[in-house]
Amino acid sequence: MNEVPSQLQTFDIVETDDVVREYLKRECLDHPTRGPYIKSRVLYEAIEDEIDGRFSLELFGLFCKSRPYLEKWSRGYNGSYRYRILREHLR
Repeated sequence: MNEVPSQLQTFDIVETDDVVREYLKRECLDHPTRGPYIKSRVLYEAIEDEIDGRFSLELFGLFCKSRPYLEKWSRGYNGSYRYRILREHLR
């Protein structure tokens, strides 16, 4: 696992990581029509109720940047980043 940014040291990173990994497998990689790309805003909104309530969209973006299975791909016009899911690092 990559180093956790200092702003997130008090968050439950392990649980959040598990929720994100499961979502990415189920809703992106194993889905018949979706591919290995996801926007951070879409991911956040999909799992917001399952992760630590102190996460904001911005802090969640820091979390995404620190994950070895998410590669920053592009930035959208609304400020949300698009990530490529690296299956080989997803476990």
